[in-house]
Amino acid sequence: MRKNICQILVLLFFINGIQAQNYNDSKSSTKDRFYENVKKADLTKTKTEELLKIIEERNRVLKDLDTKKKQADVPYSIQDPGTLYNFKINNARNYYARKINGLLTYKEYCEFAVDDYKNEAWQDAKPEYENLINNNAHLKEDQKQKLSEFLYNYHLNQLLTTAYYSFDKTVQKPKLGILRFSFEKEFKKRCKDYNIKNHDSNGENTNGFEWN
Repeated sequence: MRKNICQILVLLFFINGIQAQNYNDSKSSTKDRFYENVKKADLTKTKTEELLKIIEERNRVLKDLDTKKKQADVPYSIQDPGTLYNFKINNARNYYARKINGLLTYKEYCEFAVDDYKNEAWQDAKPEYENLINNNAHLKEDQKQKLSEFLYNYHLNQLLTTAYYSFDKTVQKPKLGILRFSFEKEFKKRCKDYNIKNHDSNGENTNGFEWN
C-alpha cells in the first residue's frame, strides 16, 4: 500500500513537472516572439520598455476584472453581473489599445503584429480568390499569383487597421473606408487589365465581395 502511494506521488510530481515545464516553455516562447517582433518593428529601447509596461498593466487589469466578474453576486439586481464587467473590460481594452496607438506608429504596429493576422488574412482572401478563378478560366498563372497577393494584402491591411484603431470606431471607420476605396479602385483597374468577369448566383456582374 505504502509502495503504491509512493508511486502515485512520484507520478504526480512527474506530471506537475511536465506541466510546469510546458508553462515555462510557453512563457519563454512568448517572450522570444515579443523581442523578435520588437526587432522587426525596429523599436527603440525606450519604446520597448514602455510597451512592456502597457502590456503588463493591461493584462493585470483585465485579469483582475475577469476574476471579479466570475465572483460577482448581485442579488435583486436587474442587471446580471456579466453586463457590468463586460462594460468595464471593454473600456479597459479600449484604454490600453489607445495607449499602444499613441506609443507606436502605424508602421511600427504593423511590423510588430503582422504575424498574428497572416492566417486570418489568407482565410478571408481565399473564397474571394477562388470565386475569381472559377469565373475566369482564361487567367494566366502570373495574373492568378498577383490577384492572390493583392487580395491577401488587402485583407491583411484591413485586419491590422481594424486592430490599430480598435479603441475608437469613429476613428477606425474612415480609415477602413479609405482602405476600401483604394482597394476597389485598384481592383476595377485589374479587372479591366485582366478582362475579369465575375457573376453571382443570378448571373449578374459583381465584384464578388461582401462588405461590412
